Amino acid sequence: MIRKLTCISLLAGLMVTPVYADTVLGMTADVDFWNMESSGSFADSSDLQSFDLDSERNAILTLAFEHPLPLVPNLKIRTNDLSSSGDQRLSDDFSFSDTDFPADLDVNVDFEAQNTDFIFYYEIFDNDTISFDLGLNVKYLDGDIEVESNGLRASETFDGYVPMFHGAVEVGVPATRLSFFGDLNLLSVGDHTLQDYTAGVAFKLVESLAVDISLRGGYHRISLELDDLDGIYTDWDFDGAFLGVQADF
Repeated sequence: MIRKLTCISLLAGLMVTPVYADTVLGMTADVDFWNMESSGSFADSSDLQSFDLDSERNAILTLAFEHPLPLVPNLKIRTNDLSSSGDQRLSDDFSFSDTDFPADLDVNVDFEAQNTDFIFYYEIFDNDTISFDLGLNVKYLDGDIEVESNGLRASETFDGYVPMFHGAVEVGVPATRLSFFGDLNLLSVGDHTLQDYTAGVAFKLVESLAVDISLRGGYHRISLELDDLDGIYTDWDFDGAFLGVQADF
């Protein structure tokens, strides 16, 4: 019910906000390479255990479609791998998936997860200098967590949809090919708190009637504080610098 009310409230607010439709059909594609650090705590109960996993280099893929139809939201799809693993000595007794791991035991943790964002947004303001978008992000999380040591093995799977507020802005620097951009995706309902945000700078390499190509880089962070998402409890952060390229058709 909370998810339904959140979606309805966000969509209702956007429907009464002035929006601008694109004059032509358009598409942008981003490929970013993210140096992701992964740390935090998780469990299948509220008694969380802290872990600090190895850094990974993962890709972030984004496609956005814009159209000239008024009041119909544009669509952006973004997906990235959140998987990481590492070895660690437990500081406390840890129970996971009905398996008990005693304190001071060396364990291997394999955190396999995929994050996909379905973002429905309106261009509230858009010109050659400033663009500003508002919308609804339906985030889908799908993963598997495995803990293993000396013949002991425990694993849990999880998946779920989470509706989030979405906002994005880009500001160009006059008389240059530089621009600064950022986006924020946020939810705080009950014991769930999710943040997913990006901040960066872009430099336009190619500008033509057919396609604009830009180099981009910056910082990306995902914070998941989940209370019983399909039986999983987390207080986990994924963050790091990224570098990529964008093609705007």
